[in-house]
Amino acid sequence: MPTLARLAISNLRNIAEGSLEPAAGFNLICGNNGSGKTSVLEALYLLGMGRSFRSHLQKPLIQHGQPHATVFGQTTDGKALGVQRPLRGQQIIRIDGKPAEGLAQLSRALPLQMINADTFQLLEGSPAERRHFLDWGVFHVEQLFIDYWRRARQALEQRNSLLKAEASAAEIEPWSHELALNAGYMDQCRRVYLDQLTQGLALKLAELGTPGGGELILKYWRGWDEDTDLFHQLQQGLTRDRKYGFTTVGPHKADIRFLLNGQDAAEQLSRGQLKLLICMLKVVQSQLLLQMTGIRCLFLLDDLPAELDADNRTKVCQLLGGLQNQCFLTSIEQESLAPIVLKQAQASGMQVALFHVKHGKIVAL
Repeated sequence: MPTLARLAISNLRNIAEGSLEPAAGFNLICGNNGSGKTSVLEALYLLGMGRSFRSHLQKPLIQHGQPHATVFGQTTDGKALGVQRPLRGQQIIRIDGKPAEGLAQLSRALPLQMINADTFQLLEGSPAERRHFLDWGVFHVEQLFIDYWRRARQALEQRNSLLKAEASAAEIEPWSHELALNAGYMDQCRRVYLDQLTQGLALKLAELGTPGGGELILKYWRGWDEDTDLFHQLQQGLTRDRKYGFTTVGPHKADIRFLLNGQDAAEQLSRGQLKLLICMLKVVQSQLLLQMTGIRCLFLLDDLPAELDADNRTKVCQLLGGLQNQCFLTSIEQESLAPIVLKQAQASGMQVALFHVKHGKIVAL
């Protein structure tokens, strides 16, 4: 399975010029706060997602005084990926030298799983965070899902626009029908995937134990009542939607609840237990991706030791070692993670590379 063979970074935050040739297994990136180690992960994320996980603004991403930031990557099978973020104008994305058709094509070329401080939002944040998690998995294993998702989003935008404009019911009805039609397909794809995810998670929990102990259940709500079709609910709720100026039911309201012994898991688990559970969920997603498509994704883990004791760090590295995926992990202190990574790499037969970042300079050790 191809992995990333080379990464080159230009003018990204405090990295003026930097490159590395990562191992196919574990890549541990160490350095003090502000040294640029998280910027390396940001470059990888930009290469696979076309955006930063740290800021939606372009200016902080680009090194001061420079016109653009550029990230280039090459895989072991020769595929070339390039993303350039200019200070002004449109972002440029190329795959094998040709302009990419869109961010979806880039995401399929380099699937990523990110675990950082923001991933706590998967369990603690809004339903949008959990929909994103669910739809990431569905998008990568169900080729047609992105088409349903786009048509549903367009119908939702049109319907909301007409609601705000106080359009007639006759003008709104076609968009209600279009939204309901594509929402049905989305719901079906989501249910099938979530069943598979639940089964995979049950195996991981049996292997490593449930964080916090007890029984963990994933409960799905599709975004509208189970007893009535969406089109009927949209027609019935038209007066309410006019009042609020937006569509109050639909696939954009879907959610997953994580229940531990019948209660919200986020309210019962410690930060370390939450982080371990999120790692389990991401690993199971990656396993499903491999089983259903034959594709492995890159794992990016920023400051893995944070909130995790030595036992839970070992469990996370054990999870990653079992995947045999390419992983990039950052840590302030090399001693807090390197021995665990090396031990797990030896047990799983994975390659290891160690990098040190200081003042924006990347050095292989």
